Amino acid sequence: MRWQLVLAAVAVVAVLFAGCQTEKPEKASEKVRIKVGLLPIEDTFPIVIADEEGLFEKYGIEVEVIPFQSALERDAALQAGEIDACIADPLAVILLRNTGYDVRIVSLCLGAKPEEGVFAILAAPNSSINTIKDLEGKKIAISSNTIIEYVTDIMLKSKGVKDVEKVEIKQIPLRMQALLAGQVDAATLPEPLASLAVFRGAKLIMSDAMMNKSISQTVIVFRGNFIDSKPDAVKAFLKAYEEAVKEINANPEKYRQEFIEKARIPVDIAENYKMPTYPQPQPYPEEFYREVHEWAMEKGLLSKEIPYEEAVVWLS
Repeated sequence: MRWQLVLAAVAVVAVLFAGCQTEKPEKASEKVRIKVGLLPIEDTFPIVIADEEGLFEKYGIEVEVIPFQSALERDAALQAGEIDACIADPLAVILLRNTGYDVRIVSLCLGAKPEEGVFAILAAPNSSINTIKDLEGKKIAISSNTIIEYVTDIMLKSKGVKDVEKVEIKQIPLRMQALLAGQVDAATLPEPLASLAVFRGAKLIMSDAMMNKSISQTVIVFRGNFIDSKPDAVKAFLKAYEEAVKEINANPEKYRQEFIEKARIPVDIAENYKMPTYPQPQPYPEEFYREVHEWAMEKGLLSKEIPYEEAVVWLS
């Protein structure tokens, strides 16, 4: 669920000093260790498989997978240098860099194509809302200054909808409950909770998968000083990730049950829930980056421009 991927910018200032930690350059004879923080979401599944099937060892690196149950805890660990990498969304990376923390995108994760999108605007059960135009003047629950608000704004704008009242409900389960109880007219939810809400009676109004281009992505992120001092280890990580992606995409049924468990797909929808087709590691497109960056600037979330060349790297 990408909602969990939003980095907690409020925690950054207290631990900015960690970004200045000095990394030891890698030596040819050493097996570099990478600490990767993972949430139990579908975006991270290739890393789980790469670890379980020994692919990181195959490419000469040691990866320690550190599980986290919340983005806040994981992000604090990233900022403190307790983990070296994670999967996040590009808005979170931009916000972190705005505060002075050196974190960089090394590859696109999910979102190369629109159909890989996982966000949806849903209407409450038994409401009169049937199209996105019907949201004019209505209350829609979101989490402000996050990827949730970004995709909501882009979807509304694409259909010319301007007059909506945004209701702040940060916790996704509570937002879904408010929607199903009719306490708000609509809400933006990520998968798999969007599908669960539909199963329980909510109406699907629009999803980012219905757009003519991708508007939401997740990305693989490393600390900047780790990239600078151990570039070959990052390359090896991406090679192992690529091999895991190929294996999952070629044999989805082989991995389906573990995917359901690791991504915590609710039992009510597990049987029919579609596994994503994971894209190969690839540079995060500048077009995608600029769209997110422009939105953040317009929202007043940035004190300065964050150049694409500083936030995104590709170690070919």
